[in-house]
Amino acid sequence: MVTITPVQTGPVSVLTVSGEVDIASGPRLRAALDEIIDGPGGRAPAGLVLDLTGVTFLGSSGLAVLVDAHERATQRGVAMKIVIDRPGSPVARAFQAAAIHEHLDVHVSPAD
Repeated sequence: MVTITPVQTGPVSVLTVSGEVDIASGPRLRAALDEIIDGPGGRAPAGLVLDLTGVTFLGSSGLAVLVDAHERATQRGVAMKIVIDRPGSPVARAFQAAAIHEHLDVHVSPAD
């Protein structure tokens, strides 16, 4: 099960995700990201922080959602930052296995 919590803080949207992101929950994450990136009334936010520190599993379908969202955010001019728990976490291991961590803006703290 996955929990997705959006919060707007000024010009930046924060989307906190916890639980398992897999083939079953990937579409919910995609919809939440699309809603933020498209913005209310077609106005995208200046930035998007995707907090994955509570994610316990990230499958290939979840990785695909993140890559697609990053590409869409870049096209819309939205600075998308991804926060992971720590090196060695399930998300960090998935990023490294897929060799995508170098192509995304990854941080280990929401304050970064």
